[in-house]
Amino acid sequence: MEVTVENFAETLPSILQAVERADFIAIDAEFTGLRRKETSRYCELDTIEQRYTKAREAAKDFGMIQFGITAFRYIREKSSYSHATFSFYLLGKTGDMLYYDNTSLKFLADNGFDFNKLFKSGLPYLSILEETEKRAEFVNQALEPYPPTPVKVAEEKARKFLTETEEKIEALLADDTRETLIIPGGTLPGFHRKLLYNNIAAKYKNVLVRSLTIDQERNIEIRKFDSPEARLKFLEAERERKLDEKVGFTHVVRKVLESGKPLVGHNMMLDLFHLIEKTVQPLPDTLEQFKSMVRANLPAVYDTKLIAKDPPFCVDIPITSLGNLYNDLCSKFNPPKFTVEDSYVSHTLNGDDRAHDAGYDAFMTGVCFITMVKKLEGANWKNKSVIRSKHLVNFASRLNNMSSHDIPFLNLVGPDVQTNRSHIFCVDCPSSWNVANVHSLFHMMKPIKLVWVSSTFLYVIPPEDVALSACKLYLKDIQGSCPPMVRVRLYGDTLSTKRKSQSDEVAPGCEPSASRVHEFKRLKSVGSDQLSKMSLESPSMEEVPPIYANAIDNGKRKKTDQDSASDGVFAIPDEW
Repeated sequence: MEVTVENFAETLPSILQAVERADFIAIDAEFTGLRRKETSRYCELDTIEQRYTKAREAAKDFGMIQFGITAFRYIREKSSYSHATFSFYLLGKTGDMLYYDNTSLKFLADNGFDFNKLFKSGLPYLSILEETEKRAEFVNQALEPYPPTPVKVAEEKARKFLTETEEKIEALLADDTRETLIIPGGTLPGFHRKLLYNNIAAKYKNVLVRSLTIDQERNIEIRKFDSPEARLKFLEAERERKLDEKVGFTHVVRKVLESGKPLVGHNMMLDLFHLIEKTVQPLPDTLEQFKSMVRANLPAVYDTKLIAKDPPFCVDIPITSLGNLYNDLCSKFNPPKFTVEDSYVSHTLNGDDRAHDAGYDAFMTGVCFITMVKKLEGANWKNKSVIRSKHLVNFASRLNNMSSHDIPFLNLVGPDVQTNRSHIFCVDCPSSWNVANVHSLFHMMKPIKLVWVSSTFLYVIPPEDVALSACKLYLKDIQGSCPPMVRVRLYGDTLSTKRKSQSDEVAPGCEPSASRVHEFKRLKSVGSDQLSKMSLESPSMEEVPPIYANAIDNGKRKKTDQDSASDGVFAIPDEW
């Protein structure tokens, strides 16, 4: 079901009921862009702190224009999952200034996104923090406007208008069947409006004169009351109603968070970051503060992209983009039965293909999640909802870390994987250098992997079977044969003499301090089940008080013809 300002009020109760009854909530979001600056492009050797900073910048810079929710519920008697899907068009706060990437918007338009519906009928939202602050302001905010002061009326036409209006109000006060008088504002002169707000409001104490938009036209409503107390009660209710309208989509988010139902997404780091930034509170400056805020406010989170990277799925499904994963799981892994929740709207396994509609993507994500956990559970899958599976322990609150060489996930509630990159080479070079030049310098090691950070800086990753001691020996030979303006060092080391260049600014920012490097053997499969058997020890994470508790491309150089001719170079696809 598509949800806009036209049907939000009437559908909100059923949406909240679907969330309350669900076992888990699958989510997906569409944005106006992914990254604004070249420095925000993902690098395979980003530290987890740098990846958080880049994702945080994207969530702050770009808009979230559609959000999909599918509520899944297990019906044990039928061994099936019922579901209800909602696709919310989101316009956001009035006056928001956000960036857009025309490539992203064209991609959405090519996939059928209705921008007319977005701009005409998109839902507003406030963050829960903003809503809390506004309600706190009500304590010191007067309901009544300043006492109106009558103005002098000299013009005959204005005097006539004032007299006629007073007669209409007297008739309204005498009529027990009517509560309001509407004065059309399409041709109403500005001075006549002033007479209504000043003279009429001053003369009649138990009426309220206010502007009211009806059918795109700003009219004047005059409403009568039995007493001043009734008038104040109405004003208070109207203030609450207007705030509720501004809160909009956040009513749904608050219900999801308060319900404690687990959230399931696919490659969901940006989806979750946008949701928090827009509807909960601004993302904190540091990763540790962010984790503290997540622990205080968010339920369990599961990322289907991370589950799909583990056996047995990574064996049969090498490409784990959402559409490909959904199709392969449905055809190879025997999903359970799915039915649309009674009196709701959703999709079917054999229904229309509406990929990149947030609602349909949320539906596909939930189907993938259920089908994969069903496979992991084996014959016992019918005994309980998949969300209670013991196989999910290794995936709880871990977000897939896209296009990372050796950090497969961001742990939302605990220490992150600490890697040893001391065998990786850092190369400063002239901007004229290409892949062939680098291979010539590292001719003694094959195959090597190149990760370009800028036109003058790159990483060289040796084969996995090359030990650190061998890398140190190779380094001496490489440094001895370096041409002018080329500097090579091992990750974490510093050079006694460095060329001041752009690389001096970029390269160090991609390296962690030596004190944070822990042993971590690079695995060919970086799935969570394997990582769970490894040591994830790290310096103890200092507990940071929650910010808002209980309130509710891949960076690589552009290839040249010479690059294409060189072997041993590959890039991780920037897939979602």
